[in-house]
Amino acid sequence: MKTILLHVQDDPRVDVRVENALALARSCDAHLDVLHVTPDDVAAVFESFGGVEASGDGLKAFEKRECELEERVKKELSNEDVSWEYFRETGSILNSIANHAALADLIVAGRAAHRDKDDDTAIALLGDLLTNSRTPVWLRGDEQERYNPNCIAVIGWDGSFEVANAVRGGISVLQQASEVHVVRVTDKGAEVAAGMYPVDSVLKYLSRNGVHAEYSRIAKVDGKTVNALLDFAEKKGAGLLTVGGYSHSRIGQRLFGGVTRSLLTSCPIALMIAH
Repeated sequence: MKTILLHVQDDPRVDVRVENALALARSCDAHLDVLHVTPDDVAAVFESFGGVEASGDGLKAFEKRECELEERVKKELSNEDVSWEYFRETGSILNSIANHAALADLIVAGRAAHRDKDDDTAIALLGDLLTNSRTPVWLRGDEQERYNPNCIAVIGWDGSFEVANAVRGGISVLQQASEVHVVRVTDKGAEVAAGMYPVDSVLKYLSRNGVHAEYSRIAKVDGKTVNALLDFAEKKGAGLLTVGGYSHSRIGQRLFGGVTRSLLTSCPIALMIAH
């Protein structure tokens, strides 16, 4: 892993996100590309037809916050021993992140919305990002502040292309873990069809990359895969969960719920996810 893309925006958790991205970059000896996107649709509210305030005070305050964010993040980065570059753009957040992610190995993003948007919009953006990029996305855990790259990691394995992509793309992060557990969740913990990629395939891949993982097959908890994964991770004291995103229809997940949507909405530990 040589390039990590960090998305920064004006939200309450951005400073911790910067610190965690720096920890990841330092542990993987990676360069940090910092992307600051000013949403064009927010700016348009103030600019069109003189904006909602004829005086323009709203736009000035908005631009002041954006400049303060840039100054604060750059100051933090300048004190660190990590190579970095700062990009500031105005436009579509999704398109900007996806475009920069094409030449990045990992995206560090957040669940919190830009202060001018709501949380549902933030979750929808993460879903759109997953389906428009093949670069794994890393999210801080809801119950974590500082991420420890040497934590215990859990891989939720279902034999799909999506989780295989998450493992391959995030192998440098998994190599830093003190322990790695590959977990298969089934209805009653019974053996099931292997899927596109059998468990042996991922265990061999990890081993060839210096990661010696343990395999467990466990039952759903309260009929849910996500509960089983989080329960297993808690018992192991894990700090990272790696999964595939939208292995099944995204529309189906919206209507009936699913592992991806649940974890994007809330996860107590760091999440690394790819489509």
